[in-house]
Amino acid sequence: MDGHERGDVVEYRQDVFLPLMAKFEARMVHFDGPELQQMKPILNPGEREIILNFHDESSFHANEEVRNLWLRKGEQPPKRGGGV
Repeated sequence: MDGHERGDVVEYRQDVFLPLMAKFEARMVHFDGPELQQMKPILNPGEREIILNFHDESSFHANEEVRNLWLRKGEQPPKRGGGV
């Protein structure tokens, strides 16, 4: 449905994305052991630590198709643009 098994997508994931992420991983904090002890990366001169930041795609769609609106007394709703 989303194309994740297409040949070009698989090739990109295996040959570009995963090797690049492995290089980045060496510059990220790791957590080891049952106590999840923080292990800082060993950086070469000029390298900076990489902090991985995840997002949930659904958060980008949180305000789409909103049909309800809270207004103060006497306040007018915003006008819709684009001829919608």
